[in-house]
Amino acid sequence: MNTEELNKILEDHKRWVYGNGGIRANLQYANLRGVDLWGANLRGANLRGADLRGVELQRADLRGVELQDANLRGADLRGA
Repeated sequence: MNTEELNKILEDHKRWVYGNGGIRANLQYANLRGVDLWGANLRGANLRGADLRGVELQRADLRGVELQDANLRGADLRGA
């Protein structure tokens, strides 16, 4: 997944979270290895089975995120 695609998904998801249209982020089994998601609003997103190794998740909103079988090895979760 390229940065442009991910940014679109996250923007649509943000609108969904705040009830302004958009759609819930479905990143199930996505390869997000090493991506910078610092401060991202991922509330309620589907990240089941996603490869999140080495992902920057500091200060990300992870409330209600589905993380079953996701690989978080080396992910930075400080303040998340």
